[in-house]
Amino acid sequence: MANEPRPTDVPAPEGGVSSMRAAAVMLAVGALAAPFVFHHYDVVDCFLTWARASGGTRPWAIYRTDFRTDCDYPPVVPYILTLVEAARRALGAGEVSGTTVLLLKLPNLLAAAAHAPLCALGLRRLFGSAPAGRVAILLAVSPALFVNAALWGQFDALLSLLVMGAAIALLNGRPVWAGAALGLGLATKLLAVVAVPLALVWVLKRSGARGVVTGAMTAVAVMAALWLPFALAGAGAPVAAAYAGAVDYYPFRTIEAYNGWYVLDRFDIFVRGLASRDARLDTRAAFGIVTYRHLGLAALSAYTAALMALLWRRGTRHALAWTLVMQFFAFFMLPTQMHQRYLLPAAVLAALLVPLSAAGRALFVLLAVTATLNQGLDLGRAVLEQALVVDSLAVADPPGWRSAIRVAATLVAIANVGGFVWATAILRRETARRGVLAEGPP
Repeated sequence: MANEPRPTDVPAPEGGVSSMRAAAVMLAVGALAAPFVFHHYDVVDCFLTWARASGGTRPWAIYRTDFRTDCDYPPVVPYILTLVEAARRALGAGEVSGTTVLLLKLPNLLAAAAHAPLCALGLRRLFGSAPAGRVAILLAVSPALFVNAALWGQFDALLSLLVMGAAIALLNGRPVWAGAALGLGLATKLLAVVAVPLALVWVLKRSGARGVVTGAMTAVAVMAALWLPFALAGAGAPVAAAYAGAVDYYPFRTIEAYNGWYVLDRFDIFVRGLASRDARLDTRAAFGIVTYRHLGLAALSAYTAALMALLWRRGTRHALAWTLVMQFFAFFMLPTQMHQRYLLPAAVLAALLVPLSAAGRALFVLLAVTATLNQGLDLGRAVLEQALVVDSLAVADPPGWRSAIRVAATLVAIANVGGFVWATAILRRETARRGVLAEGPP
């Protein structure tokens, strides 16, 4: 028995590279790159400004900054920004120094690295050690996570970690842990709500009404505990507004999310000759009184209902993995007002499909590539525009660069459209598979 692996070991799959080593290397590389490349608006104008407003001790003060708008993130991000400001002051770092940018990115870098042990340990009972280790390595070296955490400087990698944690808890029949992960996710970004409909169907079918109640109560308790300090400080209403204000903040068909709406924008602008701002508005009528926003919401609602029905009928862990991926993919593709980073959870969850079938592996590769390019291309555009603000001669031939980025973005959007149609077409077949993912009692 002495030679048996301990439950906490994270072995290398079939003698390969350890997922923990791979995650550590990516973390180190990310930390080296972090101070030099970042999205100026998000990192400098928003996050670091909000962090200073906290004074390093008062996260609720972030909602009252004199920046052009109050913080529009739920409470977890203000807590993190407060810790960042406290660390900056303790180290005596400049307000926008490389050290400060690294401090801001560090929580997300750690979250990106944490995907590996989470999957290696959380999926072992379901897939077996070697397949779980391969999933862990794929996420440890994920370029989509790297771009978000190390380069952009956003908090989507943290969100995807929590969504993956909820998915693993659901697959393992742990509704309370799933509720805790989703509650923490909802307190980080509203995007976590995308998983809720399928989570409810799964828990109801597997654990009954009691499981739904306990899971939901756990989620609410986690969110309430994080909200309470803000409420006691008189900032409870602004925290609530961070959820409501996330909708219609940018009333466009797409906010650099390379999906079908992006392709339609290019068509309306370059073929139909519409002005860019008019073409992009999602409040514009599609036909009669129906706007593009209405169309997007209706499409997402119908798709979500179909996924819920499919999961209820199949009721297998295999079906849960596929429908969760497609729910997040659909959320990126169908409604308007999507940001470029919102494909990341689908790209991360798709790693669950890699051990299941060739189609699952193909979808993972597609989403890994398009999620990386969607973030990378738009980050490149933002860096270009910031360079021109600093020095109008800093970039040779800016129109040429913009045009090249737009062409590449259109190709990525077309790939996403094709991939979404294909994945939807094979979904019933793939969710009917059995035999790879353990289907025993929860």
